[in-house]
Amino acid sequence: MVRYAQRITADLEQARDVVQETFTQLCREEPGHVDGHLAQWLFTVCRNKALDVRRKENRMHPLSETMAEACPSREPSQETALEQHDTADMIFKRLATLPENQQEVVRLKFQNGLSYKEIATITKLSVTNVGYLLHTALSKLRDELNPK
Repeated sequence: MVRYAQRITADLEQARDVVQETFTQLCREEPGHVDGHLAQWLFTVCRNKALDVRRKENRMHPLSETMAEACPSREPSQETALEQHDTADMIFKRLATLPENQQEVVRLKFQNGLSYKEIATITKLSVTNVGYLLHTALSKLRDELNPK
C-alpha cells in the first residue's frame, strides 16, 4: 500500500503517512463494514487520502529511474536479473508515458493483484471501463515494446 500511495503522492514519507492514516481509520471502522472486502476498502481509503494529499500539495512526479531501480529482482542469476531489470526499466519508462488513469489501473492490477471489480470500486470507474483501460494500456505497451 505504501508503494501505491507513493505513486499517487510522489513522496515516500507522505505515502507512509497516508497508509498510517488508512490503518488508523480501519481501527475505527465497524468490523462488519469491511468484512469480505478488506483489501478493496483499504485501497479505496488509501487512494482517497493520497489524492487529498496530492491535491493539497498540487504536484505529481513521474516514476524516477531511482524508484524503478529500487525494485529488487528475486532471480538467482545475475544475468537474468540484469535482463529483467532492463526490461522492467523499459516497461516503467513506457508506462510513465501512458495517461495517468491507465497507469493507475495497470499498477493496481499487476503490482497489487486486485480484480477488475476491486479496481472499479477503488477508482470509481465501471468494471467495463477498467477492462477497456487495461486493454488499451497493455496494447499500447505491447506495440511499443514489440514494434512490427
